[in-house]
Amino acid sequence: MNLPVAALASILTSALAIGCGGESHSDAPEAPRCPIGDMAAPAELEIVHLDARNAVINTQPMQTVPLLAPPQGGWIVLLGARARNIDGCRIKLTTALIDACNNDIIQVDQRPTLLERTPDGWGISSATTFGNLPVCPQLTATRDLHDVPYVMQVTVEDDDGKKATAKITVVPVCPENTPLCTCQCGRDYVIGSDCGAAPADAGVPHGSCP
Repeated sequence: MNLPVAALASILTSALAIGCGGESHSDAPEAPRCPIGDMAAPAELEIVHLDARNAVINTQPMQTVPLLAPPQGGWIVLLGARARNIDGCRIKLTTALIDACNNDIIQVDQRPTLLERTPDGWGISSATTFGNLPVCPQLTATRDLHDVPYVMQVTVEDDDGKKATAKITVVPVCPENTPLCTCQCGRDYVIGSDCGAAPADAGVPHGSCP
């Protein structure tokens, strides 16, 4: 799914709430308020991710970020927020995978998150409320989706409309000795095909912008 960058605004605002089990927003118990930082100041945000051991990592530019295998299949990155000056309980988290070549939005995930207060006055997404951002496979991939730089964007917004967004360029990487990942995250992978039958150009990187 490749979308123009202009479509991101409508995606972020159209999914106003995410329900559980078909329960309407009005039927759900009201979340408590958990102000973190100075609520009179602008919201601040830094991006974090989970590694393969579920440790929270402060994401750095051009850092390798692990591709993980969720139960539903495919490969994801787990992105979260380190934020302050925002309500840590009434908040939603939106993560997006963006092509570094043309700024097209490839995938978006949106869900509630919960910021757990830290001693330094910030809050970090709890490990169970990180965004599960699908990275691969992708039908319209123009480059490999592993060992190649991509832009990750994270947005947090609370029920009062306080909002912050951050972007960072990282390099998604497959687990070591996992040919299924390198196959399914390759540019030429056809969804549903057998990774046991390697394509003729297997192992040839496709990392350059078209």
